[in-house]
Amino acid sequence: MRICPQCGTRFEEAIQFCPHDGSPTYEVESRQEPPEDPLLGLVIDGRYRIEKQIGEGGMGVVYMATHTVLQKKLALKVLRGDSSKDAEVVQRFMQEAQAATSIGHQNIIDISDFGRLPDGAVYFVMEYLEGTSLSEMIATGGSVPIQTAVHVIRQIASALEAAHSRGIVHRDLKPDNIFAIKQGADPSFVKVLDFGVAKVGGAASKLTKTGMVFGTPHYMSPEQAAGHTVDQRTDVYALGVIMYEMFTGKVPFDADTFMGILSKHMFEAPPRPTDIKGAALGPLEGMILRSLEKNSDARYQSMGELIADLDTVAAGGQIAMGGRPGVAPPTTGLADALEPSASYATAEPSGGGGKGVVLALAAVLVLLLVGGGVGTAVFVLTADDDGQASAQTEDDRPPPIAAQPREPVAPPPPIGVATQPTDVQPPPPPTAPPAPPPVPQVSIVSDPPGAEVLLDGVMVGNTPVDVPRPASGTQTVTLRLRGHEESTVQISPQTGDSVSLTLEQVTSRSSTRHRPIPPPVVGPIGSTPPPPIVRPPPTRPRTSEVVDPWAQ
Repeated sequence: MRICPQCGTRFEEAIQFCPHDGSPTYEVESRQEPPEDPLLGLVIDGRYRIEKQIGEGGMGVVYMATHTVLQKKLALKVLRGDSSKDAEVVQRFMQEAQAATSIGHQNIIDISDFGRLPDGAVYFVMEYLEGTSLSEMIATGGSVPIQTAVHVIRQIASALEAAHSRGIVHRDLKPDNIFAIKQGADPSFVKVLDFGVAKVGGAASKLTKTGMVFGTPHYMSPEQAAGHTVDQRTDVYALGVIMYEMFTGKVPFDADTFMGILSKHMFEAPPRPTDIKGAALGPLEGMILRSLEKNSDARYQSMGELIADLDTVAAGGQIAMGGRPGVAPPTTGLADALEPSASYATAEPSGGGGKGVVLALAAVLVLLLVGGGVGTAVFVLTADDDGQASAQTEDDRPPPIAAQPREPVAPPPPIGVATQPTDVQPPPPPTAPPAPPPVPQVSIVSDPPGAEVLLDGVMVGNTPVDVPRPASGTQTVTLRLRGHEESTVQISPQTGDSVSLTLEQVTSRSSTRHRPIPPPVVGPIGSTPPPPIVRPPPTRPRTSEVVDPWAQ
């Protein structure tokens, strides 16, 4: 017997690849078979028959179901029983359904029903999608062809423009939450998914008023990483990261640690896409860099502005960059930017097949796992002296941005070549601003090593670790190691390059013998820039650097 690890379907025949999702199957003995899911075959609310489980993660499970009257395939997203007893988890689950439904845009996943299973578990019903995620598109080709990319970006921006017009900020936009399906003649019709951590007016403010920050580190805006107020420009930044990745195959900022990624988002300029791609992107590069501005006031102020520039570029026109530091005005049209390439939908794979080809061509069902799934980070910020955390409240949420009516997005026509007047010389690029001076660091070392290091009560790593030297005043560094006495030292602008502490072992007479070590607070270090650099951590995959918000 063989089993598909993706959908759980079992086959008596020697089938090498699952016909449902293309995943390679593996052989199991009967005693290794997973227990039968009690929901399989169950008819929910007299109309939804659960056919099979197609994914799970965190606290949620996704099933394929059939409407018994309409004979229509649907997807059911179900909260596990224990999670359905948590009022806040249920509220966020309901918020996801309400947010997606209230927008009512063709490029946003449609959610049609909400209810409870016989055991009390909460579920909602959504459309069943067959296609591929944007992350799979990027992984398959290394980047996305320019015409397909422009078409996809415009649809994403249009969907978010509609969301922003209703005061909804997605806050977790990433390639995994963007799905492309074939609709009519369009092979890359976009659906934006997973509004589980969206800020929906007062509802999101109440859910985050304790200082919780949501998002995926590789796509977080600087203000989001710092726990500051977010608005529609946070989604503009995330879309800028996605554009960067679509054209280069890489995210602009990466590091071995969660805090390392956030530090780069807040303090480092992104490498130019052309330096990575090796070919000119023309005005698209200016659009990407404008979307990635650290200061939200320097970004596109709305998705409508971004769409207008994108349409101009697609038509072969030029766009104004506003004289922003470090961004040279474009001198080529979009069609001049890259060599002509085959359409993504018709590109022929090399060789006779393989897993990558199967993933690109097989029907893949959307796995909308609760809470954003693996890759969504949640951490708690420290409160101010008066107990007020830096998360947004209902009074400071952004006003809705009015969306302009737009025609339905059609598949992109071939992009024409933009010509340049022969008598016009392109202006010289402005001088790049000097790089900011490096922040002085203090190396914290302990004997024995491996102690937890807290800077003003915030966990920053384990010894040996570098922390920023304070520009003024003092900060308290606390070292904790199980079986040893806690040690504390003050650092100031006059502290040297290294501080070494010897941790005494706990004796039987020690007053701290039975005192448990309180858990450290994890999050940004107050107002201290930048976050510390932990060295040297083991290299881990990007998806392992984040925390599942529902696993807390």
